[in-house]
Amino acid sequence: MLKNVRRSLQIASLALLFLLPSCTEPDLIGLDLQPVSETPGVSIDTLDVESYVVVEDSLIMWSPLKNLIESPTLFLGTYDDPYLGKTQAGTVAQIRLGNTITSTTFAGATTPDSVVLSFLYRDINGDTTSMHHISVYELNEKLYNDSTYYSARTYARSANTIGHADLIPSLTDSPTVNNVKAAPQLRIPMDTAFGGKLMRDYISNPSTFASNTAFTDYFKGIVMVDSADGLGSIVTLTSTSSVHLLTIYFSGNKSYQFLIDAGAVRTSFFSHQYLPMNLDNIPDDDLVVASMAGLKDSLVINNIASLYDDGPVSISSARLIFQLKDGSGTNNFEPHTNLLVFGSDSLGNNVATADANETSSYFGGLYDETQNKYTFNVARYVQQTLKKVVQNGGTDYGLFLVAGGSTSNARRSVVKGRGAIKLIVTKTKFNP
Repeated sequence: MLKNVRRSLQIASLALLFLLPSCTEPDLIGLDLQPVSETPGVSIDTLDVESYVVVEDSLIMWSPLKNLIESPTLFLGTYDDPYLGKTQAGTVAQIRLGNTITSTTFAGATTPDSVVLSFLYRDINGDTTSMHHISVYELNEKLYNDSTYYSARTYARSANTIGHADLIPSLTDSPTVNNVKAAPQLRIPMDTAFGGKLMRDYISNPSTFASNTAFTDYFKGIVMVDSADGLGSIVTLTSTSSVHLLTIYFSGNKSYQFLIDAGAVRTSFFSHQYLPMNLDNIPDDDLVVASMAGLKDSLVINNIASLYDDGPVSISSARLIFQLKDGSGTNNFEPHTNLLVFGSDSLGNNVATADANETSSYFGGLYDETQNKYTFNVARYVQQTLKKVVQNGGTDYGLFLVAGGSTSNARRSVVKGRGAIKLIVTKTKFNP
């Protein structure tokens, strides 16, 4: 599915929003006009929008630039969405030292009582009653803080598991940890043989545990994968937490905590098995927009040049409206709180539009819960496209409807497609 790793990614496009200057081009005049009823030469046109479901490119999950904009969200699980298809999510993370390990830390113990890997829950999307089967493997490659990791990347791992759990994730159940009720969290029992190896390797080679650099060279991290029964669900885990630990319990009442903290590389990866209807390149009745580098929607405004049929006009409003499909939010498949609209270049890359550089109250995109719809204003895009296509003989490559927070949530939205999407344009003829 990857066409080119250099393709414009959503995170790069978002970064551009902070860099683009304000729109001051002369072809963008007339955007703040009087009401239609009070302005001579003003008219409203409604254009049809052709729409197709397309596959999103692999997105950046971890990079120094991305981490400045948002902390990495961790994903784990599997869901089989009746509109989307099957999505699987896994997590890879470094494990770092906690308190300094000395000759007295394990007090001569070489076999743990138990070993537990724990993460704080953030959210669950999908069937919250589904049983999950989580397996943990040892990571067999080095991770680097200053590297970039993409959502479709695969990671080398051990052949055998070092931990496993069968459980139903819950955001309300509070486990007892050290005789104290704790926050709802994922707790995976690890093999005691794995914990014992860490303890014995310290005794035989303490320099390996002298610094995080040495330790992450010795133990590179973990890979977590998951399968779920039935419809399944995707669990999201917080970026950092005091709960993110690998804890070795030993000698009855002692423990040592390894950390998965802000200094650890921690990221997620996804794989998708889409339904055939999402890959047929035929205009769709239902448009699926999915996070986790899933699906986006290609939009082509039909007959956009017709807005110039009576000569050049100034566009004051161009409302693009998407109606959520009734019943598509069942089984806890939550719609996005916001969607995004990007332009497309000749290679199908996401390109930020001039409208996206404006305030959210102008651009729109938030989910209207009362009317079950998303509304955007793409007036500047329409004005610039008219100039490019009609005046300069260029090509309009259309728009994309894209998930908001594609690398920070596991949501998907289904909106009405073929025949249901309209672009309502308010225009003013020059010198009426």
